[in-house]
Amino acid sequence: MSVGIILASHGMFAKGILQTSEMIFGKQEKVFVCSLLPEDSPEDLQQQLIAAVDSFDADDEILFLVDLWGGTPFNLANQLVQQQVGGMEIVSGLNLPMLLQAYNERFDSEKRVADIAQTLVFEAKEGIRTSAQHSDTKTQPVSKQEGELSMTVNQMGSLGIQHVRLDERLIHGQVATLWIGNLGVTRVMIVDDQVVNDPIAKASLQTAVPGGVKLSILKTASAASRLNEGLYKNQKVMIIAKNIQTIFDLIDAGVPIEKFNLGNSSPKEDTKPITKSVFLSESAIERLQQLETQGITVTAQMVPMEEAKSFSQFYGK
Repeated sequence: MSVGIILASHGMFAKGILQTSEMIFGKQEKVFVCSLLPEDSPEDLQQQLIAAVDSFDADDEILFLVDLWGGTPFNLANQLVQQQVGGMEIVSGLNLPMLLQAYNERFDSEKRVADIAQTLVFEAKEGIRTSAQHSDTKTQPVSKQEGELSMTVNQMGSLGIQHVRLDERLIHGQVATLWIGNLGVTRVMIVDDQVVNDPIAKASLQTAVPGGVKLSILKTASAASRLNEGLYKNQKVMIIAKNIQTIFDLIDAGVPIEKFNLGNSSPKEDTKPITKSVFLSESAIERLQQLETQGITVTAQMVPMEEAKSFSQFYGK
């Protein structure tokens, strides 16, 4: 049994939010879009909803995420729910945090659709904020699933380093919504010699970090010194570097990074694709290969639910 998702809306909203969610979370199975266009009748939408329901397996539960309580998509979905004895739920007020959390929740095969629906109400509300409203209230963490995201905990963990990620976008949807919660991060550390001197970028990062999670923005030398001194050993720190060279410099400075993840690095002059979201220079690729021979694990994951493959497994295959 699994949970299928049907996105239903007026106009192209449902299709658009699906496309946006796939940029962050990747392509998802058992997700269908049903749209009520200006030229459509309620019967047209009803047929879309019935076809979507029929496409799922017989034992699947179904979650309708609709745009507006009391609107036509809601009313027609509700007719289907009323005809079914359990196994279907509707949540209105569809937004991106709600949809991403729905994807995350259904990874737990033990969760029923009714439980997921209740969680989504919280996540949808938490995702609505203003810049002036940003507070220290911690958002509800996403529980880490057993067997997921196993981290190297030897020296790296003893210094409080939970995860190291190359990501030129720094704190964005994938990081704030998925990685921080799954890892149980208590502090995000941005290591970049340029960002530390950019007040606008720093202010934006302060707003982007989830409530209750501390933020450090440090130069490479300062970060290496503070990490090696053990100043964060009782915390769970996620280190994010904008450039691969920063990670190399931290390693060269003695920070015991035993594992790091290649998240995002866009194409630039003299770079080549490593994955669909990571482009690196030949010299960087050579250094990664050297690090692997030294026992350092290099992985590539856009989101934590993807399989963590080592560099030698995915590069050049």
